[in-house]
Amino acid sequence: MTTEALDYLLGPGTRLRDLGLAVVDAGVVSYLFYRVLLLIRGTKALNVLVGLSVLGVAYLGSQLAGLVTLNWLLGHFLTYTFIFGVIVLFQSDIRRGLAHLGRRGLLAWLQPVDRAAQVGAVEAVVRAAAEFSRRRVGALLVLERLADLYDVMDTGVRLDAALSPELLGSIFHSGGPLHDGAVVVQRGRIVAARCLLPLSQHDAAPELGTRHRAALGLAEEVDAVVVVVSEERGEISLAVDGALHRGLDEDGLREKLLELLVEGGGKVRRAAAAAPEKGKKTRAAL
Repeated sequence: MTTEALDYLLGPGTRLRDLGLAVVDAGVVSYLFYRVLLLIRGTKALNVLVGLSVLGVAYLGSQLAGLVTLNWLLGHFLTYTFIFGVIVLFQSDIRRGLAHLGRRGLLAWLQPVDRAAQVGAVEAVVRAAAEFSRRRVGALLVLERLADLYDVMDTGVRLDAALSPELLGSIFHSGGPLHDGAVVVQRGRIVAARCLLPLSQHDAAPELGTRHRAALGLAEEVDAVVVVVSEERGEISLAVDGALHRGLDEDGLREKLLELLVEGGGKVRRAAAAAPEKGKKTRAAL
């Protein structure tokens, strides 16, 4: 019975050893495909890949429907230009992936998410931004979300320091060697400072300066969250998904960051909001 099943699935003369090799082969290819998706998630490259997939589906559909001309055009495009197109369109992602191959552990994606650390990182950023706003200190903070930010980190000075409002205050202290550019926060740690961000090419409000254009530029290209504090107005803004949310106060910034960066952020926000009310009732009872 086993031999008949193997012959049916993998062809005549198949042995158990061949089945094991087939399983290993499929597992390796699946893992490589998964790692490629992790590499490009949150970037424009993912949209390009989806577009190429749509063309592939259209090719198969035109073949089934008998649309000869459309099928010929799509077939020649996918056959002769696909490889070169992928190299051109994904050159930065391929270069980044090869350059940082193995920098993260192969099983890093299995590490559990520490929600307490996520909440602590959000609180540290919120407290620092509120202090910067009060003192009119310009600041630019990038918080990793889905996209890999190694390209951004490579433009600045690499660090590996615990995230705290005090350290952020030291980095953005006027006249300090690292105060220009952006700070990158990854997994609750400050991993780089004085980083350069791409400037947005879209028209922005005339009162917005280079920091806001840089925040928008990165938010337009990758899935990351950028907090901006204006040096002139002390205004706190947040750039995400190509949009700039301006005029945030401390509570508003905390609410948005919890929703964007913390799993179950809505529950965390409601719990944080309920805590002061509980404290007020306790004091009233006393």
